[in-house]
Amino acid sequence: MRLRMPISGLKKACRRLPLQVSSVRRLQRDENGATAVEFAIVVTPFLMFIFALIGCSFYFFTMNSIEMGMDQATRLVRTGQAVTQKMTVDQFRKAICSSAGGWIDCNKMKVFAQAADTWSDTLQPTQCLDNTKNQNQIMKPTDLIAIYTGTASQVVIVTTCYQWDFTAKLPFIRLGNSPDGSTVLQTATAFRSEPYPGN
Repeated sequence: MRLRMPISGLKKACRRLPLQVSSVRRLQRDENGATAVEFAIVVTPFLMFIFALIGCSFYFFTMNSIEMGMDQATRLVRTGQAVTQKMTVDQFRKAICSSAGGWIDCNKMKVFAQAADTWSDTLQPTQCLDNTKNQNQIMKPTDLIAIYTGTASQVVIVTTCYQWDFTAKLPFIRLGNSPDGSTVLQTATAFRSEPYPGN
């Protein structure tokens, strides 16, 4: 048995159809809020790019500060002042920090030094992340730095390891090279001590 729609109902449905089609077309042409949608799509990668630039700037700033502190402090070893002043390992580390700037946390810095007679001797900078090797090169804070940097005219390698906590504070991203998320920054310098007197 076929049901028939009353003619009045059919007319109403036909009248509603153009209204629905026109409202859909109007919605397609409506561009209100398009800018907000585009901004929502673009803002996340844009902010990630900005924060990456800031992080890279902090990284290079910190590395440059530590290297500047190393240049100033190792001059004391190179000229023999550290020997004549009987400077300890802790004093030498603090000299690096004070030359690097107040934004460097000295408690998060370790210093390693080695000495050899010639450049051809197999000296390698300490690898900060290799704890098994570092155990053999631990310098006691109360020891004289001269024990590790040798005497006049010797080749010296000084390495600093600095625990930089910036990467540990980043949410959702693990950029650090240590288990707690921080980054260990390593700087090393090699030089031959001057032939200073008193040896």
